[in-house]
Amino acid sequence: MFGRSTAHFDRVVRAYAAELFRFALWLARDRHRAEDILQEALTRAWRNWSHVKDEGARRGWLYAIVRNEFYRDSGRAKREQAEDVDDETLAQVADERDFTRGLELRQILERLPAPFMEPLVLQNLGGLSCEEVAQVLGVSTGAAMTRISRARSALRELLCKAGEDSFAVRKETMP
Repeated sequence: MFGRSTAHFDRVVRAYAAELFRFALWLARDRHRAEDILQEALTRAWRNWSHVKDEGARRGWLYAIVRNEFYRDSGRAKREQAEDVDDETLAQVADERDFTRGLELRQILERLPAPFMEPLVLQNLGGLSCEEVAQVLGVSTGAAMTRISRARSALRELLCKAGEDSFAVRKETMP
């Protein structure tokens, strides 16, 4: 039984390791700290592996452990105080223009209120379903859906404003 449990844990961790690391990096903003957070989170997951019986819940459960470990590591009392970053966007850029757009997007995302930022990034960066986002955040599915919807609306407004500001700057600098 122990050998099968270890092999199963290894398979599941390998399947989700890259996305869990991206999430830890997004939270921590530092590669070394993200590695430490993920390592500690996986140690905690291993200790409690037998407690999760529902195979479909393991992914969200692992995300929740990474998130909780980040807050534990940060020494923050309130989960809503996290500052969020979309590092996946920055990792995928290839040329200078895309890199600049990535930095602008990162700055815009940082302006979203924390309760909206986290579910939006969990869904878009992590690819979690609304049910999994709800599980990670410890809220109902309806509350998670509401937060995601409000986050998208707020992000649209910020992007429109950023586009207007960018246009105004370009217009002012043209001869």
